[in-house]
Amino acid sequence: MDLSKLAAFADLHSVLPEDPEPIEEFLSRIRSEENKHGYYRTLKAFYRFLKKRYRLSNPIEVIEPPRRPKKIMATLELVELMQLLYSATTLRDKAILTLLVDTGMRSSELASLRKKDIGQETVTVKGKSGQRQIPISDETRRLLLTLIAQNDKDDFVFHGHRGPISRKGVYRVVRAHMEKAGISGPKLGGHRIRHAFGKGYLVSGGDLRSLQELMGHSDITTTQKYASLNLNDTIRKHHTFSPLRAARAAAQESFFDTNAALKEVEEILKQKKPGNGGVKREKILATKKSSYGETPLLPGLSVE
Repeated sequence: MDLSKLAAFADLHSVLPEDPEPIEEFLSRIRSEENKHGYYRTLKAFYRFLKKRYRLSNPIEVIEPPRRPKKIMATLELVELMQLLYSATTLRDKAILTLLVDTGMRSSELASLRKKDIGQETVTVKGKSGQRQIPISDETRRLLLTLIAQNDKDDFVFHGHRGPISRKGVYRVVRAHMEKAGISGPKLGGHRIRHAFGKGYLVSGGDLRSLQELMGHSDITTTQKYASLNLNDTIRKHHTFSPLRAARAAAQESFFDTNAALKEVEEILKQKKPGNGGVKREKILATKKSSYGETPLLPGLSVE
């Protein structure tokens, strides 16, 4: 729940509205559709809490949610992922980036990782839906073990300048290396790598159910958003069924039919005997049989 949005609503309504009209009027003043949807979600959560805790009426239940423009999740291509990994020069940063790319875990889960959480083939993280185990590659495990072998400060795996690294600290590390790798865009944090992991997992043949477990989604509908990023099958079908492809094929066929007609005319000209006085004209009308019937290819062509 965004308290700043709730405070903006409270500034206009000293008494909590019990009817939907004041809420609808408040939302109508917000121009940005994305921002309007954010206010709607905040008020919905607030009124739901009031109804559950104090049994108050919930007028927002009868309000249609604002339309939210569909946006494509920002991800990273394989080349960008490699550039990102190669940009790291310190052991800590290389371990952070490799772990994020290999697991798709949240930055907060990485920041809270402890030495005891590193297993033989998995790491144990504590996420929004509770604890879960995520498989890791051999390369990732070697980097983590090398890093903790150099650290005897405490039980945390990753550290900043003043102790265990924070979620914001992870963000700063990732952003700095994305900029160093020449990656642009509005989202330059660990969540973009998380999106890239989800997309890459499905593109490589992974299924939604196992991806849900890996990413710690409590609802599979959240995981299904990543399916829209896998365009491999759509691209293949487009290359096969695009009208442009059919149009070019038809144009090519027409070109070859015209060439055949011209050759036929040339043969007729060669077979014509000279010495007829040159006063008689023969009109040659070449035709082509097609699905549209007989179509003149060379109308009006006459020969002396």
